[in-house]
Amino acid sequence: MSQMPKMLVAIDPDALAELKAEISALRSEIRSVRMTPAPEWVPAGEYAKLAGVTRRTVMNWISAGQIESNRHGATVMVRAGQIQSAQFLESR
Repeated sequence: MSQMPKMLVAIDPDALAELKAEISALRSEIRSVRMTPAPEWVPAGEYAKLAGVTRRTVMNWISAGQIESNRHGATVMVRAGQIQSAQFLESR
């Protein structure tokens, strides 16, 4: 990586203080952010909302073997990463 030439820049002390305060606030905000990965499996009803279809349509796709599902007790779960596939299925 090449070095950039050094420059001397004049800036108003108040503007510099404002920039430093903004940088400090942004750093603080960044530190407070907690990234949570998207769930791998979602309930069929939530999957339907995300895919823009009815729950019945999702259940039909599951019955036809078009999307992968899993059951947790009475809840039918669908792999969340298949939403683009579902939108393609609906467009046909």
